[in-house]
Amino acid sequence: MKRYVVDASVILKWVLGDDREADQGTALDLLAAWADGAAEITAPSLWQYEVGNFLGRQLGEEAMEKMDSLLKLGIRVVNLNENMIRRCLGWMKQKGVTFYDASYLAVAFEIGATLITADQRFAKKMEEADQICLLRDLVL
Repeated sequence: MKRYVVDASVILKWVLGDDREADQGTALDLLAAWADGAAEITAPSLWQYEVGNFLGRQLGEEAMEKMDSLLKLGIRVVNLNENMIRRCLGWMKQKGVTFYDASYLAVAFEIGATLITADQRFAKKMEEADQICLLRDLVL
């Protein structure tokens, strides 16, 4: 079974319902693979804050319904440990990335998974990390 860490940019595509959203089909295919037991999905607890913030700001009344749908999925959550925090702080200093973005990749490193993201800027900054894949490049 393939192991993936997904960030907020991917999770949001599962509920936005806009087929104009870039790579939404691939994001939904990943969700289907997980539902079929062909993939494992994990994220740091940060996903709830990032996704909740976006939904609350952009969707108003619909935000709780969308967030509830995501929470019912039961995404496996991994809390950061000291090793992951050190890794994030190192990447911040070396690569100029945010702790938030780095936390998703740190979880992927920790559990031996691949980070799936639609964040092209972050992926480019971390391009030598072999555990990161742009959503648009994902082959299931």
